[in-house]
This record gives sequence, C-alpha cells and structure tokens, in this order.
Amino acid sequence: MRSKTIDVKCFCGAVIFHYQKVGLGRLLKCYLPRIIKDFTNISIDIKTGSYVFCPSCGEKIGVIIGIKGTRAVKLNQGQIKPFRLG
Repeated sequence: MRSKTIDVKCFCGAVIFHYQKVGLGRLLKCYLPRIIKDFTNISIDIKTGSYVFCPSCGEKIGVIIGIKGTRAVKLNQGQIKPFRLG
C-alpha cells in the first residue's frame, strides 16, 4: 500500500498534525499511532468522545473515536483543508 507523510492543516492555515497517510482517497480520520508530530497535544490516554481543537484558532477539528481497538480523530471536513491521495 501507498504511504505518504502529509501535513493536516486547519482552514486558518495552522498545521495540526504530521500524519502518515496510507492508501488512496480523502483523509477522513487520523489514527493516533500514525500521527508523527502532534501540535494539539493529544494525550495517549484520551477518552473516546473527546474533542480535538486547532491550537491556533481554537475551532473544533474532530472527535476521538474507536475503530477496531485503535483510537482515531474523526476529522470535521468543514474545518480542515481538503487532502486526497490518488
């Protein structure tokens, strides 16, 4: 599978994560183990249902969800700059 390191950015222009994107298509969620550098200070023991906010403008960029035993940030598509591999 294809893998690429990308910058996930808020619409205000601030970088939120450096993320290892795997596969083709839109970026809908970011698995916590694939976040290379985190600018939002998400803790390892963050609870499912917690919100993630932009460090610059303070807007809500996503919510923590559980997928097959792994935590991920389900991104608010209206708050991040669109990104697609493929």
